[in-house]
Amino acid sequence: MLKKATLFFPNVRLKPSQIHQFRGYIGRLFQEYDIIHNHDFETGRTIYRYPLVQFKLIDNIPVILAITDNAVRIFSEIMLKMDEIVIQNAVIPVYEKNLQIENISFGYTTENIVYTFVSPWLGLNQKNYSSYLKSGNPAKQSDMLKRIVTGNLLSMSKYLDYHLEIDQRIQTKVDLHETSVNLKGKTMIGFNGFFQTNFMIPDNLGIGKSVSRGYGTVRRLI
Repeated sequence: MLKKATLFFPNVRLKPSQIHQFRGYIGRLFQEYDIIHNHDFETGRTIYRYPLVQFKLIDNIPVILAITDNAVRIFSEIMLKMDEIVIQNAVIPVYEKNLQIENISFGYTTENIVYTFVSPWLGLNQKNYSSYLKSGNPAKQSDMLKRIVTGNLLSMSKYLDYHLEIDQRIQTKVDLHETSVNLKGKTMIGFNGFFQTNFMIPDNLGIGKSVSRGYGTVRRLI
């Protein structure tokens, strides 16, 4: 089981392109808490780990999501103090906040679960991006994406201190299509669609790159 907290801002309306600004504002507001911005407070260096606090749009509502007991505890203490959000010098009053805290299942399962990406998945890095383009073969590209999804799940598990037993193997199938994504002013290939795996992922958690900014958010279908 994994503890998850989700804070909804029902009266606030943001565009998908503003989520990174939303995250930046909260990170500056609570800069002493590295779980929010993933940078060392003293040195400014990036802390490489699976983001324990993620910012996203869910059904067009801005949301901040936290996972693990420690992150949920810190998150619950500080986030309810917010009464405004500042985006590009525009002050947005926060009149309503809805906080949900729950224990959710996470990890290996014997059943096959189908998930959809509700925001584009950024699975390619500089190295495998070139390999993906050069292959030019849809079957090979699909196989590569399948391996990357599996790798994302293993990486997430490692940082969340969850370890598979020796006889447990993650099996994955993908049905994905390319989409154009603008990240930090650069156009990138992202993916929408579905994947099937024998691994339980809590709804609205992200996998892949830039999950703290809302990319790669998954939701269970079957």
